[in-house]
Amino acid sequence: MKRLILWMASLAGGFLPVAAQPYGIANPDARTLGMGGIETVTSADAYAVFNNPAAGLFGRQKAQVATSFFTISDKTTYSAAGYYKFNMQHLLAGGWRTFGFDERLKDKSVSLAYAYRLNDIVALGLTADYARFVRERSGNAFSAGITAQAVVPFERGENYSALRLGAKLTGIGGFLDGSAEMKLPVAFAAGAAYDLFLSDAHALTFAGECRYTFSPVAARGVEGGIGMEYSLMQLLQFRVGYHGGESRLYYPDYFSLGVGVRFMHLCFDAGYTVAKKASPMHNAYSFTIGLDF
Repeated sequence: MKRLILWMASLAGGFLPVAAQPYGIANPDARTLGMGGIETVTSADAYAVFNNPAAGLFGRQKAQVATSFFTISDKTTYSAAGYYKFNMQHLLAGGWRTFGFDERLKDKSVSLAYAYRLNDIVALGLTADYARFVRERSGNAFSAGITAQAVVPFERGENYSALRLGAKLTGIGGFLDGSAEMKLPVAFAAGAAYDLFLSDAHALTFAGECRYTFSPVAARGVEGGIGMEYSLMQLLQFRVGYHGGESRLYYPDYFSLGVGVRFMHLCFDAGYTVAKKASPMHNAYSFTIGLDF
């Protein structure tokens, strides 16, 4: 019972340790991992459905798709996600994940999202997540979420900069079928990022995020992350981050590194974590390959 609750907590947004859960993952996106697990203010990419769907409406691409390979605690997840924008005001996004435990047990989840741009600086999104898992017992879970993002531009002479604010509430109305009554975790996260374009060739992003899990009681607590990204000619990106929380049991501390490459319509991102050997985040890594249109 406890393992099932903790697994659903990981799906909603936190990493779980090996001691309490053999495998836990909040987000397979390599960019997110490389910047300390920050989701709410990650700039638009194919994994917006897992991060913040509203952010996708502020990207230049009309559509993006990507797939990831993520390994944590010697367990692996495969995922695919993407989005498509209509008239630059409406966005539909979807994502799929499968969690590998052994050759027989495979937990899967499907996520869908819709986002709408209210005006030049604000967009809202709705998400729905369905999960099918097989552990000590089989079950199905469903939950909904609300996301928001605002982008406030600033003029700095010839250069451009922007402040991005994001928030998400997940686990709304979540339920799990089976013989026992269980609820999916409810969590709220908010973050801010500042994009500083030093010139046409150099740009910096500074970001931070805080998340609070309301329920279940066992996983209640605060976690957060900070990250920085340097972009060279919009072709190469280098990332660094830190993630931590008040409870080592549910929110292990780790440092993260990441790199990104953009060429034509192709993109490649990698993320890697540095943590204590006993931590589930020890030597965790993710690779994401994407295509934009």
